[in-house]
Amino acid sequence: MDSTTCACVASSAFVFRCRFTRVRDDLRENRKSGRLHEFLVKNIMELLGFDVSVTWLLVIGFVLLAVWYDWWCHQYFQRRGIPVADYIPFFGNLLQFRHGIQKTFTEYVKKHGRVVGLYSFRNPFLIITDPDILKNVLVKNFSSFYNRRRFPLGQKPLNRGLTRLMNEEWKEVRNVITPSFSASKMRLMSETINECCDTLVASFSKAQEGGKSVDCRVLFGGFTMDAIARCGFGLKVDSQQDKDDPFVKNAKKALDFNLFNPALMIVSAFPALSPVFNYLKFDMFDPEVIKFFMNVTEAACNMRRREGQDATKGIDLLQLMLNAHEDEDHEEEDTPTAESGQKKGAAHRRPLSTVDVMAQAIIFFLAGYETTNTLLSFTAYLLATNQDTQEKLHAEIDNLAPTRDNLGYDVISKMEYLDMVINESLRMYPPAVIFDRMCNETITYEGLTIEKGMVVFVSLWTLHYDEEFWPNPTKFDPERFSPENKASIKPCTYMPFGFGPRNCIGMRFALLEAKMALVRMMQQYRFDVCSETEIPPKLGKMGFLAPKSLKLSVVPRN
Repeated sequence: MDSTTCACVASSAFVFRCRFTRVRDDLRENRKSGRLHEFLVKNIMELLGFDVSVTWLLVIGFVLLAVWYDWWCHQYFQRRGIPVADYIPFFGNLLQFRHGIQKTFTEYVKKHGRVVGLYSFRNPFLIITDPDILKNVLVKNFSSFYNRRRFPLGQKPLNRGLTRLMNEEWKEVRNVITPSFSASKMRLMSETINECCDTLVASFSKAQEGGKSVDCRVLFGGFTMDAIARCGFGLKVDSQQDKDDPFVKNAKKALDFNLFNPALMIVSAFPALSPVFNYLKFDMFDPEVIKFFMNVTEAACNMRRREGQDATKGIDLLQLMLNAHEDEDHEEEDTPTAESGQKKGAAHRRPLSTVDVMAQAIIFFLAGYETTNTLLSFTAYLLATNQDTQEKLHAEIDNLAPTRDNLGYDVISKMEYLDMVINESLRMYPPAVIFDRMCNETITYEGLTIEKGMVVFVSLWTLHYDEEFWPNPTKFDPERFSPENKASIKPCTYMPFGFGPRNCIGMRFALLEAKMALVRMMQQYRFDVCSETEIPPKLGKMGFLAPKSLKLSVVPRN
């Protein structure tokens, strides 16, 4: 070691010794004054040669801790040996959903397999597209998957809606509502739906005059809103003609919500803030819209209770819910005891509170409007682009229901080819491309452990376009659902209304409504493409598939 090096080492040692001596003396003084903690943080950093304030040291420490915590949370699936989709720190996979949930989930499955993890911020979710596992989740082990995902925002009465209720509360309310959707009630309701179809046909007749193209989304949307207002609330509105009707205005506002709502994003990233946002009455929906529907429902309930026996003859959903707990005239196949696993006759049914009735009526509208409109619009598009299928359907309609007065619940149930067309339309364009279940009890199936609290996503779009289960899946082929082929469809590969005890309670109504509207239209018209028809149609990206407009040519039949 040369003399220069020795001098440097000696100098450094001297400086360190001086610092140490000063620190030792200050330590004794600060110990007496009670400021030992602050002194240690500041002077140890100085001793090591860093000139950083206590505030900055705490900030740096907090940032490092937050980065580590974010990394640790995003290792949930890796620690359990489950494949995980590529994600972005802090946001997880959330930003990728902007490209389309159906497309994103399908890419995840193709790349990582039928069981794959993803993150929404730091929250882990599981995508499952294995039919055998799904059968266990949705049916065999349903007792471990009673609930749907809990949304962080939710005000009354929507937090009392059937889709948001959990555990025994869900079971009790479902038991009360199920008889309202029995075959006998649908048979009565079909007359009301047929009356709404009169306006639908007249609207299409006016819109197509002069050979103009028709926006099916607008006209089918108007029909769906009219039908739900009549069958759900007992209200006669003409949304296709009167755009200024308060029900129409508020209904459209209710449907104009954004899953990237800033408040929803914040509470998803920081769940601890959820009580604060709920206290401030933040929700996914406009509070004024919810208030309007609450007032409408409450006024209707009070009026019907005052009317007594005269009101009980009503057949809209609102009145049926008010009658449900006293109604013993429901059919055996609709009894909810099979769904809840109870013995026949053991189901507990109690009257619904006013808030519960409000919640179910509003949810019935929100869940039923967009889905049925989407089904009708895409079915019309598929018939327009597959004229041979449309000819077969016309032949069945001409044979079984050639006129308005021939149409009813019993006739619809006999139309096999119509059912095949609707089923194939739902396979290709399911109105909701995903649904979820939340695990309430840890289970293990064939080596896969799903822990309590985990939310399982079922990607319908991925399943409905899986070539293993649906050869040539992009082809519109109603024959897949012929009586002879239907039996060979693997369970849990086709689920447009969900599957198992917590499937869509309004499925029977939605199918009846869509089928009657389609038949009434096709009694007089056929659908065809035009210069404004997008082929293929541009799909929605955030859970609902339908585009804002879908234009077709509607041609009167000879």
